[in-house]
This record gives sequence, structure tokens and C-alpha cells, in this order.
Amino acid sequence: MEILAHRGVSAHYHENSIEAFEQALELNILGIECDLHQLEDDLVVFHDFQLNRLFNRSGFLSDLRLSELSEMPLSNAQAVPRLNDLLQLVKGKCVLNLEIKQLDDPALLIQQITPYLYQYEDASIVLSAFNHPLLKRLQAVVRNTRFSSRIKFGALIAHLPINLAQYAIDLQVDIAAINVEMLTKEFVEHAHMHNLDVWSYTVNTQKEILLLQDMGVDAVFSNDPALMQSYLAKSV
Repeated sequence: MEILAHRGVSAHYHENSIEAFEQALELNILGIECDLHQLEDDLVVFHDFQLNRLFNRSGFLSDLRLSELSEMPLSNAQAVPRLNDLLQLVKGKCVLNLEIKQLDDPALLIQQITPYLYQYEDASIVLSAFNHPLLKRLQAVVRNTRFSSRIKFGALIAHLPINLAQYAIDLQVDIAAINVEMLTKEFVEHAHMHNLDVWSYTVNTQKEILLLQDMGVDAVFSNDPALMQSYLAKSV
């Protein structure tokens, strides 16, 4: 079973910060997961739509100018990263799972990741979202690029559908990504029957990761990937 650092090593460092991503790169794991919002003509690495949890102020991220956001440090005194900051840090060393929270212009995302894929031959990217119509728009754009084979798609859900992984089959994605609390062995088997990988979020306990390993889950997102590695190692 593979592991991705959920918002970086967010159990010990500020989520979605360069510091959290640097720590993830020190680990022997599949990849890094982060969240993206379009702000003006750029993409910023930030999870929430609202500002109150991370900045203790009211308002929405989308109401800010890029110049305003750059003057609002995180609690670890670092700036909110932009996608290009993350790409320059990772340099193809691991899979990047970019969860798209808000994106008006899919072409903007492709314009930023294309030079990255061109420069680093081993680099691969997963584009995921709860917004399934947006995934379809992104698929249509990626289909016309020379790097389509190195960009995979993950369809996120937070519930267990009555028809199991059919939603991901219909979307023609590569990964069915589901809340750990909703996951069942039947879901995993259905997805695998249709050549889909199953990834699960957010897995932070020994009980969860060993249960998912027994189910045959392909990868998990964890806030503490090193701890999850240790649980898997002990189970061998």
C-alpha cells in the first residue's frame, strides 16, 4: 500500500506549507497531496474557501487579491505557497496529487504543469476533485496535450454510493478516492474489477490503515505518513 502526505506532513507542520512539503520529501512515500484555488491569474495552495480557520478573520479566499494574500503569513510565518513554488520544490521526486478546489480557467493549470512535466521526465501528476463536472473539463483539456499519459485523474467522494465505484467508472478516471469512514471491501473489489485504483482519505490510525491494507486499497492520504509507514512495517 502506498502513502501520500495529506497537505504535506500536516500532523507536525502547518498544512499546505512549504515546510510541510519539505518534510514529506524526506520520506520514502508515493507522493504529496495539496489543494489549489485559482486567485486572479495564479494558483495558490490553500484548502479552505473561507479564511477564518487559518487566518482568524472573516471573509472568503476568493475575495482577496494576490497582493493581499502575500502579506498574510501562515502561523509558521511562511507565505501561502503558489503552485509554482511547490513544483520548484518537488522537481519530479514524487507524485503530486493536486486537489482542485476552485478553478475558473483549466488552461491556466495546464499552462503551469506542462513545463514541469517537460523538465522532469519522471514527474507525474494526479488531478482530483469533488467537483466532478470540473474533472470532465480538465480531462478534455489534458486529452489534447503531449503529457496526457503522465496525468491521472481521481474522483473524490465523501459518501458510499448505492452503486459503489460506478461514479468513477462513468467519469472514466483512474482513481476512485473515498472517505475512509465510508469505504467497504465491496467498493474496493468493484473498482478493481474495472481497473480503477482505490485511494482513501484521511487515514491517521493503526486500525484504519491495517484494515484498508486487508481490503486491498492501493493508497491512502495521511497527515502523518511516517507513522503510517511504521504501522505497515510492523504488520509484515
